[in-house]
Amino acid sequence: SLLRTFSAPVKLNFAYSDAELLFLMRNDDDGFSRWDASQNLALRELRRLIVAYQNGNALQMDGKLVDAYRSLLGDENLDKAMVAMMLSLPSEAYIGEMIQPVDVHAIHTCREFARKEIARSLEADFVSVYERNEVTATYRAEADQIAQRSLRNTCLSYLTLLGTEEQIARCELQFANANNMTDSYAALRDLVNCEGDLADVAKQRALDSFYQRWQHETLVVNQWLQVQCSAQLPGGLAMANKLLAHEAYDPSNPNKVRAVVGGFCGQNLINFHNPDGSGYAFLAEQVIELNSKNPQIASRLLGPLTKWRKYTPALQEKMLEALRMVESCEEELSKDVYEVVAKSLKDA
Repeated sequence: SLLRTFSAPVKLNFAYSDAELLFLMRNDDDGFSRWDASQNLALRELRRLIVAYQNGNALQMDGKLVDAYRSLLGDENLDKAMVAMMLSLPSEAYIGEMIQPVDVHAIHTCREFARKEIARSLEADFVSVYERNEVTATYRAEADQIAQRSLRNTCLSYLTLLGTEEQIARCELQFANANNMTDSYAALRDLVNCEGDLADVAKQRALDSFYQRWQHETLVVNQWLQVQCSAQLPGGLAMANKLLAHEAYDPSNPNKVRAVVGGFCGQNLINFHNPDGSGYAFLAEQVIELNSKNPQIASRLLGPLTKWRKYTPALQEKMLEALRMVESCEEELSKDVYEVVAKSLKDA
């Protein structure tokens, strides 16, 4: 493999075949190279699905990636932390960096399709690995336990996607019995991102329980706010607005603003980039409100809108509308906000 043990950040384009990437995934003794091969193979599959989606064709997974993941799950000699990372598909944000212009909805649809197909095809394997890696010893922040929890929670995230009564119950049980924040929060995140009536009941129970337990711990409450705002199910904007009115939210606290407004606009890509522009208008409104109160945080929140040139023409138009909404607000813009807006609109 290329760039073995090489630490400097570089971008390397090399025409590996699928067979070569599969071989590196299964055999390379360099952990980074194995992970890199898995990401490249997954990205190649996702690119193929995105093209099919954009052309109006039915989505269908190539079996190579599923088979590769099955072999990873079946090899008990591999480093568990490495396997957990190899089983994670490239993020939507990363895929967007690789595909121009960024078609947010195609990327989201195809990535979620791939995740669910992997979960369906490997359900028994995920269950086996999940159960095999239960940590029964007293909690320790040590490498072996961290690796086990990482792999176990990766398996749980795939299983919960299935939305079945069995897998939702499994996720709820982990949430209820967790003796550490890693496992508790992982289960909460999976429930919040799970679709269906069964999941809706379970996630509300978990959210209420988590908040009641941790409401006096500010940093934990910020995580509670953020996990809801970043959930990529329909209704994300309504959730963000709901949390703005929650007793735990304080617009004068920058960390609260980052958790809710930043969580929605920076991490909830599918809802933020709604074709009707409502997500962009929401961000513009929040920036205008914060302009005089906290201009530094207001200017930083504008980050997602400053990248408008990367997106499809329809989204570009809506993003520019939001930037002009900020530019033309009634009160005078702070220096911080004005500089970001003016630079973003230059030559628009």
